[in-house]
Amino acid sequence: MSVFRTVCKTEKDKRTSVMKLGLYFKQAWYNIRFNRVYSTVFIIGTALSLSLVMAFLTVLSSRVVNTVPETHRDRMMVLRSVVEITEQTYFQSGVTPEFAEQFMAGGVPGVEVWSVACPGGFVVLESGEEEVTKVYGKYVDLDFWKVFDYDFIEGRAISQNGMMPNTAETVISESTSRSLFGRTDAVGETVYFGGYAMTVCGVVRDVPMSAATAFAGVWLPQSLSEDSGFSPSGLLGMGTLLILAEDRSDFGIIKEEITGRVSRYAEANGITMELKSFDSYRKSLFAWSELSSAAYTWLGIGVVLIILIVPLLNLSGMVGSRMEARLTEFGTRKSFGAGPRSIIAQIAGENLLMTIIGGVVGLLAAWLIIALFSRQLNSLVPGSFMDNISQMGEIPDSGFFDFRDFFKLWLYLALLGIILVLNLVSALIPAAKVIRRPITESLNYKK
Repeated sequence: MSVFRTVCKTEKDKRTSVMKLGLYFKQAWYNIRFNRVYSTVFIIGTALSLSLVMAFLTVLSSRVVNTVPETHRDRMMVLRSVVEITEQTYFQSGVTPEFAEQFMAGGVPGVEVWSVACPGGFVVLESGEEEVTKVYGKYVDLDFWKVFDYDFIEGRAISQNGMMPNTAETVISESTSRSLFGRTDAVGETVYFGGYAMTVCGVVRDVPMSAATAFAGVWLPQSLSEDSGFSPSGLLGMGTLLILAEDRSDFGIIKEEITGRVSRYAEANGITMELKSFDSYRKSLFAWSELSSAAYTWLGIGVVLIILIVPLLNLSGMVGSRMEARLTEFGTRKSFGAGPRSIIAQIAGENLLMTIIGGVVGLLAAWLIIALFSRQLNSLVPGSFMDNISQMGEIPDSGFFDFRDFFKLWLYLALLGIILVLNLVSALIPAAKVIRRPITESLNYKK
């Protein structure tokens, strides 16, 4: 019998709790509608904080996290700049394929695959139907396609035979394919470039410019490049050496081994060579910046905290004033037997409901900000590719940042959780102070 009573009591408590929760939310919804100005300011402040932080983090993540086609950023190394000094000359530039052959031959411990990619600038392509388009091009080798994971809509990567000038093949983006042929199924079509006839062997989805190392509108065989090196050794040119390590823990071993090989070569040939910009992919983003990777990280944290905390401080002050204004209400409820826990639960319910509404509005606002201001947001990322190519006088129409590729719902929910906790704290602290006042003082309080 006692067990039966215990079970019944438990079930009754559960029903009571559910009823109270529903009552708290009904009261919260009534108060939100009754105090429309206060509720609107609270919701907009929450939504604005969430949307701005999410837009910033989404733009940043597009440049540093693993994403198609740069799916191995966390274990990629990049050599962008080498210095070569002789008694008469000083050169600092990128590398040529010969550089890689010279110092990567025989394999390097910890290296899975390596490739040399050379920028082609804006190139003019012509189809057999005499359609002409101007796109950003990149000269690549066979192993380039092993470093990156392009999303092929049609066809495949350039083959060994396709690397030869007389049987040249090319891979184009879907935007380039539409410009030249009006469709994306262009495999087998002929494209003319610089006096060469190339067969389209593959079409890939457009690459966002935030994936700067992989971005292009057309990928050309390296044999068509005119970059034959301009330093006395012939090892310095316009290319970038891309190294995919077996594991990120191998970065130190790889750098030490290649640096040693370069030093021995330079000593044997009576010159000085130094690897100026050789680091992990993420650190290489700051090679030409005054900020280091750590400085940018702390700057980003500071921006996030400012965007989150400043509105919350204002909201906290507004909540405190609102609690003072509701002293009479709380005093009346306490005089009819309502305990502090009941009042706190009501305030928490109001805060929770407004924060959830602000979260939904902020989600929509974040999508709109990223969609409407995509070009402006591209300039916020470190080592912005748009800044580099704009110096050439052209900016591609395709390849701009797209929130659909990088927007992470779990990250937004995590931010919403943080905001919810901060909002609850900012509301409950002044509420606790107010409801501790004597009933007589609360009832006699004048606004």
